[in-house]
Amino acid sequence: MTPDSTLPNSPVLGLDHSSVEDLNLALRHYRRLMIRLPLILVLGFAAAIGLSYLGTALSPPYGVYILGWDLTTWGLLGLLAVLFAELWWEGRQIGRALNSVEMQSAPIASLLGGQALIGARAREHGMKPGPFNGPLRPIRER
Repeated sequence: MTPDSTLPNSPVLGLDHSSVEDLNLALRHYRRLMIRLPLILVLGFAAAIGLSYLGTALSPPYGVYILGWDLTTWGLLGLLAVLFAELWWEGRQIGRALNSVEMQSAPIASLLGGQALIGARAREHGMKPGPFNGPLRPIRER
């Protein structure tokens, strides 16, 4: 390891150079993810409650069972599948925007580290992310 490998822009630390447009695209994916996750959760639980009422209405008093599980359980399993798919898809999109092989190979696990990566790459351009994952803006000098 050479003395230069400890510098912040060193290839050993894995900081590739990204354009401002790529970083803004990754931030846009994060904003979209933060809007979609609560929406999926609210609509998913509402759908599971609706499936509970539907199962009971179709076959009172116990409900409809498929493979030993009622419709509510199937609805909640579907909700978990949709949440997992959304996290995986957006993690891949963010990894693709940042050109990060690590994020593309493990998209869900590296979602939290992606914001630190965006911040580090934005500092190379003298910028920082705006509030609530907004577009990049210049760092003010004091």
